Amino acid sequence: MTYSEMMISPAEARLSTLGREITALTERLACVSEAAVLRSLDAMQTAGMTMPPTIEPRKIVAVYHYALSGVPASGLSAATQKLIRGDYAANPNVLLGTIPKPPVLAALAKAEALGLRADLARKREMVAALTPRPADDRRSPASRIRVRALVEGFRQAHAAAKDGVSADGRAQGANIAADRGAVDGRTDHAAAHTPAVANAFRGSAAAGVEHANLNPAISR
Repeated sequence: MTYSEMMISPAEARLSTLGREITALTERLACVSEAAVLRSLDAMQTAGMTMPPTIEPRKIVAVYHYALSGVPASGLSAATQKLIRGDYAANPNVLLGTIPKPPVLAALAKAEALGLRADLARKREMVAALTPRPADDRRSPASRIRVRALVEGFRQAHAAAKDGVSADGRAQGANIAADRGAVDGRTDHAAAHTPAVANAFRGSAAAGVEHANLNPAISR
């Protein structure tokens, strides 16, 4: 084992192994070619199996290749081996000693490839689970929009406070003056309703009246 291999984490090593296995499975699940169809038919004929009598000899390869289009090559290979060994004896659609008709051979090949397809799907799910994702990818679009709105609101509030402007757009000095005026107004109003101040006010008013009565000039 090299030094670089020793420095790889277990997760990275597992991902590397899964990558190689996925590549191998993908190659095995590649669609069958005309050459592979010809090899399968030739192998079954060599084993003594006969062609279906209803297919014209000059159209055999074309018809089988059309029926097997999209079928994995590994599935056809596995089905061919089982047909030669007689493993489909219990299948009512398969006649021992006879090459299955194109639709039947295609169905057998697809069934043989199901295990490989399932294995490939599992390995891809494992890769997705082991691959780290950025934090932003785990948040929903709505969550990201809320975060951006909060950040923008904070920036605006910070800029307003830095420029000396309150949240409602008035200068802080105006707010302070208004607050002082409100306080002074409340003070005068409270003083007018205080008993001691009211008595003093009434006493000063009475004294003024008496002073006016004592002063003929003011009376007139």
